[in-house]
Amino acid sequence: MFKGLRKKTSSMIGGSAPPDDSSSENYARVLKQVKDFEIALQAMDYLLDDRSEEGVKLLEVESAKHNKGSADQPAGIFPLALGVMEFIEATLGFEAEVMDRALATLQQAESASDKNYKYNVHHKMATSHIYPPGTEFEVTHAESTLLCALLMLLKENNGMMEGLKALYKLRAAYNKLDSTYKKIKASEPTFNRNLKKLKKESLTNVNNLSNSDLPGYKVPSSASSSSASLPQDVQLMKNLEQVYQMRKGRIDGTNIGNDTNMWESSSSIGESIAKLSVNDSSAATPRVTSPLASTSNSVFKATVAEDDGFSDAVDEISVPPTLNGGQASIISGVSSVSSVSPTLDDNHLYVSTVDEFIHSGVQLCFGILQVVLSLIPPTIGKVLSIVGFKGNRDTGLKMLWRTAITSRNIHGDLALLCLLVFYDGPVQFVDVGFQLPHQCDSLITDVINLQGKVSISDAELDRVMQNPSLYTPQLLTKARKLFPHNALWLLQEGRILAAQGKLYEACDLMQQFTDDPSNKIQMQQVEALLIYDRAMLYAFKHDFDSAARDFIKLIDINSWSKAVYLFMAASCYLAKYRMIEMGLVEGDLDKYEKLANKYYELAPTYVPGGINNQGKKGGLGGGKKKMPFDKFLLRKLDQIAERRRHHKNLKFVDAVGTSIMHELVYFWNGYNRMTPTELELSAKILSYTAPGSKYAKFTETEDEGIIRNFLLSIIERSQGKVKEGADRLDKQVIAKYVVSQEPFRFHKMDDSPYIYPTALYERSMFTWLLKTSQSNFNVADAVHQSLDWLKKAETVGEGDYELSNRTGMRIKAAGERLESFV
Repeated sequence: MFKGLRKKTSSMIGGSAPPDDSSSENYARVLKQVKDFEIALQAMDYLLDDRSEEGVKLLEVESAKHNKGSADQPAGIFPLALGVMEFIEATLGFEAEVMDRALATLQQAESASDKNYKYNVHHKMATSHIYPPGTEFEVTHAESTLLCALLMLLKENNGMMEGLKALYKLRAAYNKLDSTYKKIKASEPTFNRNLKKLKKESLTNVNNLSNSDLPGYKVPSSASSSSASLPQDVQLMKNLEQVYQMRKGRIDGTNIGNDTNMWESSSSIGESIAKLSVNDSSAATPRVTSPLASTSNSVFKATVAEDDGFSDAVDEISVPPTLNGGQASIISGVSSVSSVSPTLDDNHLYVSTVDEFIHSGVQLCFGILQVVLSLIPPTIGKVLSIVGFKGNRDTGLKMLWRTAITSRNIHGDLALLCLLVFYDGPVQFVDVGFQLPHQCDSLITDVINLQGKVSISDAELDRVMQNPSLYTPQLLTKARKLFPHNALWLLQEGRILAAQGKLYEACDLMQQFTDDPSNKIQMQQVEALLIYDRAMLYAFKHDFDSAARDFIKLIDINSWSKAVYLFMAASCYLAKYRMIEMGLVEGDLDKYEKLANKYYELAPTYVPGGINNQGKKGGLGGGKKKMPFDKFLLRKLDQIAERRRHHKNLKFVDAVGTSIMHELVYFWNGYNRMTPTELELSAKILSYTAPGSKYAKFTETEDEGIIRNFLLSIIERSQGKVKEGADRLDKQVIAKYVVSQEPFRFHKMDDSPYIYPTALYERSMFTWLLKTSQSNFNVADAVHQSLDWLKKAETVGEGDYELSNRTGMRIKAAGERLESFV
């Protein structure tokens, strides 16, 4: 039924859809819904400020008020708002209980969206100037369906039927978002003409009120108003002003009580709605001052309609006694004054809440889908493309950038989070090395200022995407000011500092935040992310005591993969043990040997399906599913045990090959973030097991030699020694398993299967840097030769192996990046 109804109205998108019922009752319904949307957006802003309890409470209060009302009008946006909040919480920590709760709420949101869509269509509620009734709930339905599908795919131990249901939902969301996005693009000329018209009308209107949220309604003027229609007009104007003030507070960043001081706020269109009066001398006139109006010397009573959901709307609005140099203008009982006229740059304030939600919601959801589908490993991507899934990374990123830059709502801020994870997260999907020399950040002088930008052209987006690291900090600065209480934004700031090589500043920023007793992190998942990232940063700068402390602390606050946390802590203590033995630092060898032994022994007991792990939680969300790194640590520990069987006198710490922590550092892009000093120190520690080293207690195996030389080649590249690094990678790594280049043939060894495609991926990067460093280089030739290495990496990487998804995504993303240069 829902699908059929959508088909009936879809053809209307792009044209004008005035309401058939232009009565004040229908206008009241429209404004009630718009207010519900603003309330939902405010609740989600509380979540973004790590005050989710306040956001949930707001939704509960408003839902209760709504349910007590006599009207049959649904509030389908409230379940989606709660579902989005729970979805964010679930995907930050992958806690099974939170994921189940979010999934149930989002399923309710789907049903609520369906119901509200039918209601809007039945009552011909035109909430948009350009889209037909119900379009906004097509978007909420698609959004809730998408989030449901993603949660279903992420849930542990999904059977075949559950997986098929998730893919069906994902496809349904994809098709709806694709269709709606095309219609939005087609309606851009209509939207722009309408925006210009609304701005002009509000600036010339005697009441200085915009009807952007009330299509079809004409703000009363001296020629159109009459005493008979005044009470209804008064209430509608007051409700219009309240919705406007809610939107203005959200855009300014003051809607959740934070004093952002980010930029000068735009003036209120109805900063002082007129004194409103009706000739009713018999009624009492209580003195009430409106929080939405300026201080006044006069108060007039307004006759209002029965409560229509705007219970907080004022009944008394006071105005300054003068207008235009001293004389207020009274038009049919309505006087109007605005202390400051709005400017033509206030586009945000003239775009209706509903249109803004439609545009930003579709761009965010479809953008995420496009990027995710584009990153799926080729083997899976080919299967999905057969059934209609096809992602375009550049298109998706442009949607996310546009939303993050132009939208001041939950969609814009989630788009920013996606971009920050994509470019500056612990696992970068495109290495910063794939860049044309003339496009390097240091050479760019005409950086676009994104502050307060309400629109952006495709040409500007192309410039932004060429140098994303010049623009993510701008957007993050705004988010940090909007939401100062949320450690998630501080975490992102730390990640950006680390990406710039400012390891010490990043660690200090994160440590000072948690050390300050006045900072309270409500969302435990955010605290876990902050501590995990900080632990990795400490490892990057070889502060292994602090890193191990943080990894161990995670055991108490997060159940993502306790085995991995303990394994990483043990590897930190082992690295510190080696630094002491090599004389790089001072310390107690016996102490660090015991700590390494303790946590290496404890780690596998938390692996799902492992020995002696009854009653202990491990794996994704503390469940029974092994994580890729669970398999990695088990293989490493098996290798150590096998080595000790052949060397009976070896202590555990002496039976470990190449520094495991430095191997783990590579997986989190640590060598791209290290300072020159830390890179040099890493190279020294990796020499511990090299042939001829006085510290090595056994002869290095071929597998361990491949790992060590692979890591050294990455270090040399980060040090600027690109030719030396490429030679090492060719001779000491690739030559060990590639039998011939033309035709390409190789053989795999049993150990470290991730290294074989990964080394070829990194060789593509070396090729790119070597080619583009030459004078008068040929871009097409550099792209061709780099892509050739990526194709070899893809061939070697076929099949299921630990970390295969991560490697496959990096290979695919790098290929698309290179192809964009020609």
